[in-house]
Amino acid sequence: MMEMAVAKEEKFPTAKRFDIADIQVSREATAVKPKVVANMIKRAKRPLLVTGGQLLKDEKLVEFAVKFAEKGIPIAATAGSSKPLIERGIKPVSKTYTLHQITQFLQDEEFQGFDGNGNYDTVIFLGFLPYYLSRMLSSLKHFSKITTIAIDEFYQPHAKFSFTNLTKDRELYYSMLQEVLDNL
Repeated sequence: MMEMAVAKEEKFPTAKRFDIADIQVSREATAVKPKVVANMIKRAKRPLLVTGGQLLKDEKLVEFAVKFAEKGIPIAATAGSSKPLIERGIKPVSKTYTLHQITQFLQDEEFQGFDGNGNYDTVIFLGFLPYYLSRMLSSLKHFSKITTIAIDEFYQPHAKFSFTNLTKDRELYYSMLQEVLDNL
């Protein structure tokens, strides 16, 4: 059986919310290790990486998104996050929609994906501000069957799975992203 929770004795911090006021959660996300995230992505039939505006502020996030694309994970880039990806030769499956619109598409049971091959079963989020992504994850949690994985530096209680809050250790965050990629 695969271990899903982050143990306290390991090097990863325990799961705690970035914003302690965000308490309206009936089922909190399971804090996961990078290897578990990689295994979930490998098992997914139709994974999708959704990138946000933080890619415009953090070059390393762009590099990680490019590596996900090189591993065969399609990318839906919201708004401006498509520019640095396109500049590196990545062709996002979507580059004009906002996170709100993408969330609405994902909730639609008749949505056939951006490529016409069916809806996605696992959606990974990278490069979003926590309060913005939180609302979309809440909507997906309550109104879809999609597995959501937040791999930002902020623990997202509304996702099904999330990295823990890594805001105090950026290098650990980057190493966790790299470990996900190394295990794909």
